[in-house]
Amino acid sequence: MVKIMIQNNSSVPAEDLCECAHSILNIAEELFSKNGFSAVSMSEISKQAKVSKANIFHHFKSKEGLYLAVLKQACKRSSAALDLVDANSPDDLLEKMRGFFSNHLTTLLSESSATQLIQRELMENGEQKGKQLAQEVFADGFAKVCRLVRDAQAHNIVRQSIDPALLAFLLLGTNVIFFESNAVLKHLPDVNFVKSPKNYSSDVFDILANGFK
Repeated sequence: MVKIMIQNNSSVPAEDLCECAHSILNIAEELFSKNGFSAVSMSEISKQAKVSKANIFHHFKSKEGLYLAVLKQACKRSSAALDLVDANSPDDLLEKMRGFFSNHLTTLLSESSATQLIQRELMENGEQKGKQLAQEVFADGFAKVCRLVRDAQAHNIVRQSIDPALLAFLLLGTNVIFFESNAVLKHLPDVNFVKSPKNYSSDVFDILANGFK
């Protein structure tokens, strides 16, 4: 099991990166998601990104810094579903939650490299770096979902006794389980829901909603 120590000041916010740095991030994400941190060399990243290693270190300071930036980018894209719902601003908060749930699953499936990278990191190194991953990578996205649940509670859509963090976890986790297991589920008898992610998210949300209304 690989232990990775990531320095807090080793990366630049994604929104401040130039086009070259974004290209490096995308190549690194693909390689890290397929092979893991230790199996990917900076030489391979520089070769595929068609830049020098010095250029990579200029933007990210270290391999660990690049890896952290890749994780943050991947997590940001996986939580972009809520930003999309916010942009559309539906008045019905229950429908806003439904929209997030559906969009989140779509993002996980369409951004498979990013999703695989996050899952690989949690499986391989979550125990060693749980606190750091929570604070630096996952906190913002999870907090957004919790706020959505609290807004629904404030409008009496979700009952007050529900823990917002628990419901947020259920919404996120149910989609993650679908992503992780759909390759197996589609070969099981009577598992028809796997054929349509859209219908899956709608049906699962209805099951959850009928429990928390």
